Formats: sequence, structure tokens, C-alpha cells
Amino acid sequence: MAVKARLLNAVLATPPSGNHRVTAALRPSMLGTLFEDVRPMALSGVASAFVAAIALIRLQQLWCFVWLVVDVGLLAARLAIARAYAVRRAAGNDRAEYFARHYAPVSLAACLLLGLGVMGCVDASDAELGTLSVMVAGGVFGGIASRNSALPRLAMTQVTLGVLPIGVGALLARRPDAWLLLPPLVIYLAAMRTVVQRHYRVLVALIAARQRNAELVARFDAALTYMPHGLCMIDGESRVIVANRRTAQLFGSPREIMLDTPLPDVIAALGANAETDPGQTGLAAQCAVWLNRDEPVPLDIALADGRQLELTRHRVPDGNAVVIVEDVTTRRRAEQHIRHLARHDALTGLPNRHELHAELRRRLAHRPRMPSPALAVMYLDLDGFKAINDRFGHQAGDEVLTQVAERLGKTLPPGELAARIGGDEFVVAIDDTTMQACSILAARIIRQISAPYTLSIGATVSLGISIGIALDDGHGSPDELIRQADSALYDAKSGGKGIYRFYSAGSRRVAPATAN
Repeated sequence: MAVKARLLNAVLATPPSGNHRVTAALRPSMLGTLFEDVRPMALSGVASAFVAAIALIRLQQLWCFVWLVVDVGLLAARLAIARAYAVRRAAGNDRAEYFARHYAPVSLAACLLLGLGVMGCVDASDAELGTLSVMVAGGVFGGIASRNSALPRLAMTQVTLGVLPIGVGALLARRPDAWLLLPPLVIYLAAMRTVVQRHYRVLVALIAARQRNAELVARFDAALTYMPHGLCMIDGESRVIVANRRTAQLFGSPREIMLDTPLPDVIAALGANAETDPGQTGLAAQCAVWLNRDEPVPLDIALADGRQLELTRHRVPDGNAVVIVEDVTTRRRAEQHIRHLARHDALTGLPNRHELHAELRRRLAHRPRMPSPALAVMYLDLDGFKAINDRFGHQAGDEVLTQVAERLGKTLPPGELAARIGGDEFVVAIDDTTMQACSILAARIIRQISAPYTLSIGATVSLGISIGIALDDGHGSPDELIRQADSALYDAKSGGKGIYRFYSAGSRRVAPATAN
């Protein structure tokens, strides 16, 4: 058994070819070529059986009958092994090595049998039979050299086992000129060796390239599958021809359904989950317009669950296009948060000076040029805040400022603006108001802000507030209104604090009104 195993290992060896080594990953593919297409095997078996049958008919000898029976049996055995391999492979159990070790002895026996049969035909006195048998044998062995070239030692062993008996038969034949077959047989063996080696080099290179391509495709597929963004490719008619798993997850649609479907139809399926204005066109129409644009402008889709998708398109020279689908929810929220921080006070959350000026410009631009009702700006400054900061620390001061902002929000009418523009300075903008309404609101603010504050350390503090008020005369600017309100605040501070004053163009001194 050990000798048989060594012989089979030697016959089924797959030696290196040039720069290519047949690795363990490539070897099953090489062995599988023995069973890929059984038609040449079947035809060569039929041709061998045909010669045996002709020999039996013309010579009427027992060995011809034995040749025919054994040849048919060996053909049936080879076909059965190939069939069993195909069934196992289809079931996912590719045991090429196992079936090759069973196939090799049968195929070697078939070649030896053909060679012995041809030897008998050459030795017979029937010249036509001898010629036929040699021609058929040459064709069969040539086919074996080509078909089994993935296993060069097996192929050459098969050819050699078939040719040697023919050469022996030529030497022992009773016809005096039969030895003339020897030189062509030697040349034939050399030619078959060359054919096998050349085919083996090409086959190893092709299988190695196929294996590399398969590995590359597997890596590319893994990269597509596990990349964080969705990626799909559409053809010239906008049909999805490639889509990775992330695309299906973002669109909420199975990848199999998406393929060969126009991208606008895929996008339209998001319509039930998308936030669209009634006046807007449907998502499918938006997507179609977007795909026809020359410039690569992103397409944004806001879903009802709060997610935001961004689609970007990149054209490919072959007429297709690659579409990247990205969930930009986190990025959009971060951008929104950054914009909020740029326009709002980080401590209180109120609009800052920049946002205040922008809002005042917007309100002034949309106001009719008439003196009443007017836009009012109140400049607020806390009285006694520095003492709280010095006594209890900046953390206590921050708590007071935060509570002041909360009280302002509750005191102001809905839609009115309160901004923090300095350490303890706030500005309130009231639209469509009058002097009397401003007086009532200012008094209410003073009462609310002057109420005691409870700190997290357990202490209770109190402070006051002074207010300067400026009313737009129809020709003011944000800077001018804030300057006028600041001037009125100076008057309120000079008048004893805890009061409010209106700015007057004729005089900075107007009758003060206290909170009570």
C-alpha cells in the first residue's frame, strides 16, 4: 500500500512551472480538470472500443473479445468516477484529491489496455487493422496529452504506457518492415512531452491568474461589503447594476430588489419615510433631475426618523456612474451645533452679539418705515453681580447668569429676542411695540430678575438690574439702536439703578420710572 501511495503521489504531482508554484489553493483546481469535461474521455473510450470490436470481427480471437469487454468496463468506471466527483462538488464537497487517486489507476489501465490491443493488431497479418489501430491510438493519446496536461506526469505516464506496447509489438511482429514504426513512435513521445509541458505552463499561469483574480474580487467584495458608506453603480439608463450591503441598509431595501432597478425608483421607495414639503416634487423626480445635472451637486434626503442621507455622483468614462450614499446625520448635527455655538453664548444658550446684530438687521429690513409701532431695543445690565462673583466664585456667577437667561426667556413674549453680549450685559429686542408696552415689560423684567437666586452651594443671593430702552424711529441701524439703548442705560445707572429709562434724541434725561 505504501508503494502504491508513493507511485500515485509521483504520478499526480503538480511540479512548479517557471515562476509559478502550484500551491495548496491551486492544486484542487488542477486536479479538477480531470473531470471538467467528460466528452473527450467518452469519445476516446468509444474509439478504443470501436477498434477492439473491429479486431474481434476481423480476427475472431479471444483476446479481442477480452479487450472489448475490459475496455468498456474501464470506460464505465472512469465515467462513474467523474460523475461522482461532479455530484460531490455540486453539494459543496470538492474532494478532487480523493477522486483523482481513484481515477488515475483506471486511466492508466485503459491506456495500457489500448497499447496492448494495438500491439496485437500490429502483430496480426491484417495490415488495414494495424493501420487503423495505430491511427486511433495516436489520436487517443494526443487527446490525453492535451486533456490531462494539468497533471503532466499522469499524462506522460498514460501516453508512455500506451506507446511502449506498440513499439514492442513492432519489434516482435512477423512482418519484416514492422520495425519502421519505432522512429515515429519515439518522435511521437517527444512531441507529446512538448505538448504536455507547453499546455501545463499555460494552464498553471491561467489558473494562477484566475486564483489571483478571485482573491482580488473577494477582497474588493469584502471592501464593498464592509465599507462604512453605501456604494452603488448605475448604468447609462440609471439602473442599479452594483450595490453593496451598506446601500441596502441605508435604503432599507434588499440588495437583490435594488439591482436592475432605476435609481429614482429606489429613491422613491424612501418617500414613505422621507420628510418632504407638500409643494416639492417627489423624490423620484428630484433624483432624476439630479442625475441629469452636469455639475456634481450632492442630493440631500431627510428621513422622518431623523436620519439624513447624502448622495454624491461620480461619472465613469464608460458612461456609468458611481453613487456614494452616506448617512450624514451625525455630521449635520455637528455642523448645526457648530453654527449654533458661533451664534450663541456657550454658557446661557442665548444668541450672542453677532446673532443679535443679524436679527436686528433682519427685523429692520422687513419693517415699514413708520414711527409706530416700533422696534425696541432694551440694554440690560445686572447690578451687584460683581460682588456675587467675588464672594462666591465664578461658578456661582455662572449659575446666576444661567438663571437670569431662563427668567428672561419666561418673561418675554413668545418670539422676542434676548441676547447676552457681555459678562453681565443682555440685550432684548421687542418688535411691533410701543413706549407704554415697553414700560410694562421693563418693569416686569426688573421684578423677575431682582428676585432672590438659590445657588447649588445652598446660598441665596440677590441682585438688581438697570435697563436702557431705545425705540427705532424708522431710520436707525442695529449699531445705532444699541448705542442709544446703552446711553439710556447710563442714565438709568446714574439715576439710582434698578430702574429703566428711554433714550431721547433731545435729551438724555427723561423721567425715570422705578419697578414699583
